[in-house]
Amino acid sequence: MTRTASPTPLEGLRVIDLSTSLGTYTGRLFADLGADVIKVEPRGGAPERCTPPLTEDGVSLSFAFTEAGKRSVILDDHEIGGQAEQLERLLDTAQIVLTSEGPSRLRQRGLHPVDVTRKHPQLVHVSVSPFGLTGPWADRPASDLTLLAAGGLLALAGEADLPPVRAWGNQTSVISGVHAATAALIAVLVQEDTSLGQIVDVSAQEAIAHSLENAVQYVDLESSVRRRVGSGPVEAGTGLFACADGWIYLVGGLGGLPLAWDSITNWLLGSDLPDATQLHEPRWLERSWRRNEEAVQIFRDLFERFAAQRTKQELYEDGQSRGISIAPVSTPEDLLSSPQLVDRGFFRTVLVNGRALAFPGSPYRFDGMDISPGNFPARPGADTRAVLDALPATATTTASKE
Repeated sequence: MTRTASPTPLEGLRVIDLSTSLGTYTGRLFADLGADVIKVEPRGGAPERCTPPLTEDGVSLSFAFTEAGKRSVILDDHEIGGQAEQLERLLDTAQIVLTSEGPSRLRQRGLHPVDVTRKHPQLVHVSVSPFGLTGPWADRPASDLTLLAAGGLLALAGEADLPPVRAWGNQTSVISGVHAATAALIAVLVQEDTSLGQIVDVSAQEAIAHSLENAVQYVDLESSVRRRVGSGPVEAGTGLFACADGWIYLVGGLGGLPLAWDSITNWLLGSDLPDATQLHEPRWLERSWRRNEEAVQIFRDLFERFAAQRTKQELYEDGQSRGISIAPVSTPEDLLSSPQLVDRGFFRTVLVNGRALAFPGSPYRFDGMDISPGNFPARPGADTRAVLDALPATATTTASKE
């Protein structure tokens, strides 16, 4: 889609994106907010352009998602450290530079944050790396899978008696990207006041460890370490339950506390399930019984018989009206037709090789501003000539002045 003429929060901010797949979502967040994000690709294009799933004409959907709204340039000498004149000129025009490799690799490329900010003191250098710029693991190679494991999130995913299961997609890039973008914008506020940049050192492992759902709180509140339990509930009244057209998630209790138990039991008692009266027996108020496998199964049998003739939307509306924490398990089709998301214009049309595709937009709004993904730079280096022609004739870095 073509951006409207409305102002954007980061209008006038330039970001040079030198990242790999680990850091590229950070750049997408900046692009959505209106920054001029210039993606520097090697000749032939970034390897992530070939990451499946692919469209019929060979475009990586995940790459199209992370690169929407960016401009693509190819700099032949961007790997040659201090000799990379075009890159130095490009950095001279920017406020943020984004990298996503370990310190040794960055040093080889002449892109270590200490070296870059010495030559370009105005830059905020956002370094998203697997384990951070320091420490004994700083230069260890990593993948999405190993970072999920190192950060602890993998231990919470999957069935209890089976190996852990990795969530689909490049989740470490998304989680790290949100942390990195937030920290970078704080650094930009300082930059606006002082005209000086700084190094923002984001460890993907630490970002994952900061995102462990409520596992840390379990240690504090229950003196227990959370384990993966799969899709099965650990206590009666809580978990995934089948209904007429899919699944709903119900929270009847949490941490052994009954929460909405009375509302749920009264809901079932008002139906045509005569054996639901047993839920008013005193034992159902005991934490140890509700966490018993027999109790979990009794409740499941009752609730799924109740839900079998009701849609997830009917259950959601009815349960919410009773103060019960309940939510439908939405499919992609459900989300695309959600009246709430449609009304707010969440899904946006992005042109990918001339083909209009629906992409998720931004989950926030700014009054009077259009926040949305821009078009995808389908051809590697599509914007090289326009970007380079607009650069100053010579670099004005601190290093060149010296």
